Amino acid sequence: MTPQPSKSGKPHKWTRKQIAMLGTIPDAALSRKLDLHVSTVLKKRQQLGVPASRPPKSIHWTPDVIASLGKMPDGEVASIYGMNILSVYKKRLDLGIRCYARKSKTWHYWTKKEIALLGKMPDGDVALKTGINKASVYWKRCKLKIPPFTQKRPKKLLTDWTRKEIAVLGKMTDAAAAATLDLAPSAVRLKRISLGIPPFGRSSSR
Repeated sequence: MTPQPSKSGKPHKWTRKQIAMLGTIPDAALSRKLDLHVSTVLKKRQQLGVPASRPPKSIHWTPDVIASLGKMPDGEVASIYGMNILSVYKKRLDLGIRCYARKSKTWHYWTKKEIALLGKMPDGDVALKTGINKASVYWKRCKLKIPPFTQKRPKKLLTDWTRKEIAVLGKMTDAAAAATLDLAPSAVRLKRISLGIPPFGRSSSR
């Protein structure tokens, strides 16, 4: 196992006595006791599968703990100081401290009203309506497994076609005609076949 760095920058070789102390007290307290980085203690404890010490009934929000809020993920803060992640999350919100992930330009705290818009309109429209980055809208929709917005086209009967619309058939691909007429490609193909019009690029005579 690769030795982890100490505060001096040199690799730290763990002794049996030090390993036995893991999980007996919060990682932050042990790091001060051993003069190591908190992350070094946390990493070693997690590598060995040692559970964190149980959080005390009353949490003491020391300046050191508060200073760590938003500087790293809430889960890591909770693990280091032996706290419940929900307690860390609530304290950070109470103090108005933005979470670690919010440093990303694409990060956004989604409200219920904003989430309700996903899939109800194109991602670009949601972005314009909420002021959220379009990439974030797409990512959030995919994460929640919400299908993209698809505008339902009205069904077009074979008898509803005008002469101008029929004139387009066979003059271009079915897909192009569908885009031109704002119809489903299957509707265009069905009408073309019903009239005996060969597909674009093929002549009617063999």
